[in-house]
Amino acid sequence: MRSKIAFIALSIFISTACVAQTKAKPKADTPYISGKPLDTMKIVYFGSSVPYGFGAKKDYGYTYLFTDILKKRAADGTGKTWKTANISRGGDNTIRLTQRWRKDLVPQKAKYVVYALSLGNEMLHEQGPSKYTQFKTNMLKLIAMARDSGYVPIVTNAYTRNDFNERDYHYTKELNMWINSLDVPSINLLGGVDDGTGKWAPGNWYNPGHPNDAGHLELAYTIVPSLFDALSNGKPLPKMVESSGITLGKTGLIDFKPDNITHPFTTTITIKANGKGQILQLLDSTAHAGSIVITDKGTVEYTSPQYQQITGTTRITDGQWHKITLTHYYARNETQLYCDSTLQGHVAERLFIKHLQLGNKNGNGISAKNWLFYRSGMNSIEIAALTNNVFLQSSMELYAPLDEKRGVLDNLAQSTVGLKWVK
Repeated sequence: MRSKIAFIALSIFISTACVAQTKAKPKADTPYISGKPLDTMKIVYFGSSVPYGFGAKKDYGYTYLFTDILKKRAADGTGKTWKTANISRGGDNTIRLTQRWRKDLVPQKAKYVVYALSLGNEMLHEQGPSKYTQFKTNMLKLIAMARDSGYVPIVTNAYTRNDFNERDYHYTKELNMWINSLDVPSINLLGGVDDGTGKWAPGNWYNPGHPNDAGHLELAYTIVPSLFDALSNGKPLPKMVESSGITLGKTGLIDFKPDNITHPFTTTITIKANGKGQILQLLDSTAHAGSIVITDKGTVEYTSPQYQQITGTTRITDGQWHKITLTHYYARNETQLYCDSTLQGHVAERLFIKHLQLGNKNGNGISAKNWLFYRSGMNSIEIAALTNNVFLQSSMELYAPLDEKRGVLDNLAQSTVGLKWVK
C-alpha cells in the first residue's frame, strides 16, 4: 500500500514538474510574454534608420513627427491619448528584427507595433531578387509573431533610395502591391517621396539612403492620423463590397475633410454618365476651388485650385462604369489625372487640399460609387490595379461604397473621419 502511495506521489511530482518546465521554457519559435498585460494605448516603431529619424535634424524624423500629430489630436479633443516608443536601429532588416524581437520589442509591452523597413537594408540592390523573397518570408513571420502574442501589427511599404535602378524600383512597387494584399493595416511611404523612378524626390533627401527634414515630413503625412483610434475602436480592415451607387446631385453634395494637413494624396471615384456635369470639387487652404468635370465632348477635365488645367482625351459618356483618379505628389510638385488606367495629363503644382465635395447641384444624371481617398500618391501600377478592382488599402483614409442600402455616408476605411451632406 505504501509503495502504491509513493508511486502515485512520484507520478504527480513528475507531471507537475513537466508542466512547470513547459510553462517556463516556451518553444523558440513561439513568442512569449509574461508579467504585465499589454498597454492598449501604446505604439512601438520597430524598424531601421529612417524610422529612427536619421537625416532629420536631431534625428526628429517621420515617426516623431507623426507622434506630434497624435499629441495635437489628443490636445484638441479629436483623438485619443497615445504613448509611443521608437526602438528602430540603423542597418536593420527583416532578419535582424526577428533576432531582436524578444529582447527589444517584448519588454515594451505595447499593443501596436509598426514594422518599418525597406528593401535597401535587405540588400536588394546588391544581391538581387532573392532579397525581395527574403523580405516577404520574414515579414510574414514577424506578423505572425506579433499576432501570436496579442499585438496588432502595422506594416510600412517599401520606399526609395538614390542608388535604386529600374529593377530595384520594379521590385519595390511589386513588394508594395504584395503588402497591400496582406490582412494588416499598411502605410504607403513610397507615394510620399517617389520621384517617379524609385529615387527620392528632389529636395527631399539627406543622403542617397535617407530623407532630410522635408522628406521625413512627407513620410509622416502618408500615415492616416486617426488610424490608431480606429484600430482601438475595433474597426476592421476594409474589404471591397458590392455597391449599386447613387445619382450625384440628387440630394446635395457629399463633403469629405481629410484629417490634419494633407500633402500627397490620391482620390478615385467610379462613375457612369451619359452627359456633362461636375463630378468632384476640391477646395484648398485658401478656399480656392478646383474641380473634375465631364465636358461637352464627353471627356474628363481637371481644373486646379491654382487654375491649371488637364483636359482628357478618353470619352467616358458611354453609359459604362469608369474610374476617375487624381493623384498628387506634393514632394515632386506634380498632379496627374487618369481615366481608368490611361493617363490624361499632368501639371506642376503643390496643393494644400482641405475639403473634397462629391457631386453637383444640377443633378445631371451622373452615377457614382466607391469613392476612395488615400494620403499618398500612386504610380501607374497602383492606378492600373484600382482600375482592375484590386482593393488597395495602404494609407487609405476614405472608402465610401456610396450604396443607399448600406448608407451613403458610410466610411469603411480604418479612420474616424466621416462624410456629411452639403445642401
